[in-house]
Amino acid sequence: MLIKFALRNLKKRPILNGIKIIGLGLGLCGLLFIALFIKNELGYDQQQKNADRIYRLTFTSPDFLENNHFARFFASQELPKLAENVPEIEEYVRLQPIRGKLIRNQEQYYGINQGFAVDESFFKVFDIQLLQGQTNAITNPGSVVISTSLAQKVFGNSDPIGKVISLPEGHFNATQSDFEVAGVMQDFVQQSHFHPDILFIPGNDRIEGWAYLYLLLKENTNVEAVAGKLSKELALLFTPQGATDNVAVKAYLMNIADIHLKSNLFREIEPNGSLSNIWVLAIAGFVLLFISISNFTSLNLGMVGYLSTFLALNQIMGSSKRIIGKYLIIESTIVVLLAVALVFLGMFHFNTLISENYQIDLLKGNWLFTIIVILCCSLLILLAGLQPIVKNRFVRLSLNQSLHKTGKVKAYNPLLIAQFTLVIILLIGVVVISKQINYGLDKAMGANENIICLPLVHSEVQKDFLLFKKELLKQTDITSVSAMMDTPGSETHDMFQYAIADSPKPKDGNNAIGVFAADYSFAEVFGLSFLGGKNFTERNTDENGNGEYIINESALRQLGFQDPSSIVDKAFQLISPVEGVDLPEGRIIGVVEDFHLAGLQSKVEPLVIFKRENSWLNSIVISYKSKSQNGVTQSIQNIWDDLFPEYPLDYVEVDTIYQNVYKTELLQKRLILIFSSIAIFISIMGVLGLSLMVSKSRYKEIGIRKVNGASRIEILTLLNSAFFKCLILALILAMPIAYVTVSAWLKGFAYSIPLTPSMFLLAGGSVVLITILTVSWQSYKAASVNPVKSLRTE
Repeated sequence: MLIKFALRNLKKRPILNGIKIIGLGLGLCGLLFIALFIKNELGYDQQQKNADRIYRLTFTSPDFLENNHFARFFASQELPKLAENVPEIEEYVRLQPIRGKLIRNQEQYYGINQGFAVDESFFKVFDIQLLQGQTNAITNPGSVVISTSLAQKVFGNSDPIGKVISLPEGHFNATQSDFEVAGVMQDFVQQSHFHPDILFIPGNDRIEGWAYLYLLLKENTNVEAVAGKLSKELALLFTPQGATDNVAVKAYLMNIADIHLKSNLFREIEPNGSLSNIWVLAIAGFVLLFISISNFTSLNLGMVGYLSTFLALNQIMGSSKRIIGKYLIIESTIVVLLAVALVFLGMFHFNTLISENYQIDLLKGNWLFTIIVILCCSLLILLAGLQPIVKNRFVRLSLNQSLHKTGKVKAYNPLLIAQFTLVIILLIGVVVISKQINYGLDKAMGANENIICLPLVHSEVQKDFLLFKKELLKQTDITSVSAMMDTPGSETHDMFQYAIADSPKPKDGNNAIGVFAADYSFAEVFGLSFLGGKNFTERNTDENGNGEYIINESALRQLGFQDPSSIVDKAFQLISPVEGVDLPEGRIIGVVEDFHLAGLQSKVEPLVIFKRENSWLNSIVISYKSKSQNGVTQSIQNIWDDLFPEYPLDYVEVDTIYQNVYKTELLQKRLILIFSSIAIFISIMGVLGLSLMVSKSRYKEIGIRKVNGASRIEILTLLNSAFFKCLILALILAMPIAYVTVSAWLKGFAYSIPLTPSMFLLAGGSVVLITILTVSWQSYKAASVNPVKSLRTE
């Protein structure tokens, strides 16, 4: 009987019950996705069976690159010696990136996303499945292991074992190196902090210079003690012979499971996630859960009066008070089951809702976790559905409202205030994140310009860059062409010693400065603003004594000057540490405003721009007229095919590159916007339901007031006043909490926007306006009813 009555009640009041079902469904759907997303982020590199014993080695030293902390090590050839002196190290492996991004097979070039020269111990440290080949086969120098996807791309369906893959001769390789395919490995899973297409085993004595270092420590090893030993060993290594004091060095060991969320060093293998993103989403999840449950509870409390006659009759007929609890459990269970059905309908569409650049199969292998999350949330909702019993309202309302018809529904309650407070905080977060990201994109190099980048071109292309540039500039839609040392959005931390006339010696003894090679059109393509001096002359070669150098504002201050005009024409020279590369003596010819090559998360470093002709120009940038992208890309492709037919063409919009720089922040913005919208929708639906019940409970009162001369405005004020008080209290509570929260978030940027009252008023005002319009719509309908009809209603 109770089930039958519960179903009849749901059908009888479809609007109010529909609000409860949709609100719970949306809340559970959003909460489930957040839980799955966080689980995915926390699971990086956990697939490694020795994950708890694998650590990445890094170090800092005040005597090396201004104490900057790099994710890789500059003297990887020293690692075997270090490992010998630290017995807690069971195995080690070095990953030296393949910078050229090109491989060759039978005169055909193929682009790769990521590749490393590694030690033979790679498969002892990392648990990567080999689909073809034996692990003992790849211990031979000259072996190569490729991923499944690369094997398919290069060899198709033929067997790749025994075939030859080459690292072609070029800027990064003095001679061609041939390797025999010894194995095909499974593609690295998405939850990994690196994803190589290819692993070269050149031999232990062939890996030197910059590389990523990983240690497999013995079981039950004291990690802090090992880090201390490594610090001492590195200090001995870096200290020059005959020095009285050892160089200060600090070694760091980070577990690979922590790299994705806790590492933000210079030159990471891939852009990592953010622990702050996890906290933001976790808070958003709790907010969604709270709003969903409080909305459900408020509506249940408000709808108690509709059950009064049924329950009063049951009590008069001798039913026990337990019938109240049984009925509420049955009705809540039906509502929750319908909400869960909505969850399963909506959860498959989240990937398309989030981002085109962040696609993961959240449900793969997560069904048990999904069911547990839904069950736990459903239990909480069912407990919230029993709130009328906790407040002991049923007995009083069932008899009183059934026999005397005097019950009223109150809109003013703490749950409603809390809902609006949390929604306003979320919306303020969306506004601030959006403005900070827009600020970063506007400050990016080449912002709001139409620029295409050809990243990491082969050295043979670099040699013919001027010819390529000449052909490109013949196209009417192309406005300028340049080349540069690295891609926009990258970190430039290459530093040279320098000599400058009439400059005070640095107080800290540092005589190194950041350098950046480019061709003479670099400032023109990116629209750099000159504070003093002039741009490069239109040639890429300078004679000794006539070298041209442009510096940024930060370099101006490091060199001991304040006025740009005072440093222009000063004698200057960069002292190259690269053997065989000499840079001409010359003068500083210009000073430009600081420009953000990387993101706003890091400060702009002092930088000297110098010209090169056919080397170090690894990326080509092309600016073009607006609304002509398709024609420009086709022209670039045609010219490239004519000049460099053997090399694959890779290009990307510079705007897209910088969007990737702010990938974490853009993801935060998108997710918080989605969940804020869900939270607002749930809250507004709850308010709509409450306003409907308020107007119904005061139906006769409204008629009496209208008969006595009350206007519609007065009726609207009467019905809306309680909701308005809730909104005002919510605004007062939300503003300081939101200010503290967003201020803490902005501290993650070296350059951030100022917080202004308009940001807070925009978010708060939007919630107030939407709520008042929603409530007023229902109140206006109630105020427009004929008073005779309302007075005759029993």
